[in-house]
Amino acid sequence: MDRPGSWKEEVKDVLNVHQSERRGLFVLVLLFTVMLAWVIHEQWLRTPAPGDVAAMERKVQAWIDARADTSVVAAELNPFPFDPNVLEREEWLALGLSERQVDGIERYRDKGGRFRTKRDLARMYSIPAEQYARLEPFIQLPDSLPKRTWDRHEQKRSFEPRPAFAERPKESDERTYRERRPVEVNTADSAVLVALPGIGPAFAKGILKYRDRLGGYHRLDQLAEVYVLKDKPDAIARLNTLLVVDSMMVRKVPINTCSVEELAAHPYAGWKVAKPLIAYRDQHGPFSSVQDITACQAVGEDVFRKLAPYLTVE
Repeated sequence: MDRPGSWKEEVKDVLNVHQSERRGLFVLVLLFTVMLAWVIHEQWLRTPAPGDVAAMERKVQAWIDARADTSVVAAELNPFPFDPNVLEREEWLALGLSERQVDGIERYRDKGGRFRTKRDLARMYSIPAEQYARLEPFIQLPDSLPKRTWDRHEQKRSFEPRPAFAERPKESDERTYRERRPVEVNTADSAVLVALPGIGPAFAKGILKYRDRLGGYHRLDQLAEVYVLKDKPDAIARLNTLLVVDSMMVRKVPINTCSVEELAAHPYAGWKVAKPLIAYRDQHGPFSSVQDITACQAVGEDVFRKLAPYLTVE
């Protein structure tokens, strides 16, 4: 049995530490106190510096802007049939997309990105799901790509040029194509255009892109308006000998029923012509003939000459 008062002696033994140990313990307590005071000051007592407040405001505003871009109400869109690979900036805006959304799409295309199916547009981070759902029926792309089949025996086939081909005398490309039937530009695809002498993929892409924007070529001299062919008279002269235009293939805009967005999408109209012309129609009633659009002050002689072949009152 322990002696009475022994617990007091045990407590004294615990507290009776060496002087150096007491000094170390004091330093630890002091450091802890200082750190605790610093945390309390930084979190609750310190007044933020003006620079910190400005930085925080910028972060908050950036978050608000991001939310505004990604929460576009689908009902505010103005959808019309479009191909996202050839749509111009003003046409994206006409659809109802924001400037920031269009910036993202243009960066994607500038880096070589292409939309092959409708779902490719949904993969753009700037296009929210509800907005894509509204646009999806108007996207002029297939729902999916056809599956490619691979012939396992294809690798084993060796190339053996046919004698008739190998022995054929070389002829200039120009002479060969002059002897052939000219290519109709409104129905030609990229492969047909690239096969023409002196017309590479860049020229072919530009010709097809502008054709889609126009709704088809009405005259061959419109090739001079293609961006990649500007200031290239030799290429245009060569194309004039290799191509023909079937103006019956031109896609026309129904001027009495089209929306302002549909008309503004045409390169010869734009918003400067489309808005006042549709406003004139709404005020005076349907046009009896395409010639009647000249009554609108926005339609000058040059605009009418270019735009008239692409309009119909039917």
